[in-house]
Amino acid sequence: MSIYEEERSTGKRLLAILLIILAAGAAAWFGYAAFTKETFDKATLCPSKGPRGQYVVLIDNTSPFPFTQKAAMGQRLKNMVLNEIPEGYLLTVFLLDEDYKNNESPIFEKCNPGQWGDKNQYTSSKNFVTRDFNEKFAKPLDAVVHQISLEERSKNSPVFEILQLAGIHGFQHGNVQGDKKLIVYSDMMANMPQFSMYKGALPTYAEFRKTPYGHLSVAPGLEGASVTINLLAADQKTVPYPKLTQFWAEYFEANGASLEAIEPMEGL
Repeated sequence: MSIYEEERSTGKRLLAILLIILAAGAAAWFGYAAFTKETFDKATLCPSKGPRGQYVVLIDNTSPFPFTQKAAMGQRLKNMVLNEIPEGYLLTVFLLDEDYKNNESPIFEKCNPGQWGDKNQYTSSKNFVTRDFNEKFAKPLDAVVHQISLEERSKNSPVFEILQLAGIHGFQHGNVQGDKKLIVYSDMMANMPQFSMYKGALPTYAEFRKTPYGHLSVAPGLEGASVTINLLAADQKTVPYPKLTQFWAEYFEANGASLEAIEPMEGL
């Protein structure tokens, strides 16, 4: 064998060895990726280790929404779903209705399965990711919200009761380890036989919590949540805006939560 032929044969062997090493490395990488890849529950779409965080949304259906406020709420919810809720976070939606005892359970509860930009594009299919997000998460939520009449004018508005239920059946019931956010669409005007914000001057929260109803209205399940109120103002002439916002800021602080923002709804 000539020196040229021997070098050529050696080169082929080295190339073959290199290809074997590369193939073994690729197989090992794909095997590791498959082994460590997180699985998801088919019904809830949540990670097997539990949701990475949670958004709880309360929608008030005790006073009619003007047309523009309906549109504004729909747009804000859409933006939240598309741009704010991280992959793996649980979205829980409650209806604030006069009959709170029959609305203690959420009307929608699923985790965000993630969008194409959130995924490892080497191990995911864009078509499957987009289908799961739209067909199993975004569209079902939109359908549920559109079924709410938003035309009700109820005798009572159990704001404190539904906040308690949001803590009990929302934040406390799931194995959620991450951030907790509470998003409220309401005029925040509690109106029950025991206490009404429509009658007389609104007391400070410190005064309210000393009353029998105030003592029972604590919501420890909200502890650790950051709160955003999308404020409807259809009937707020009764209570000055600064006094109402101060009351709720103190309420959430007393229950271990923090009021991050109050954002008036369009079309007031």
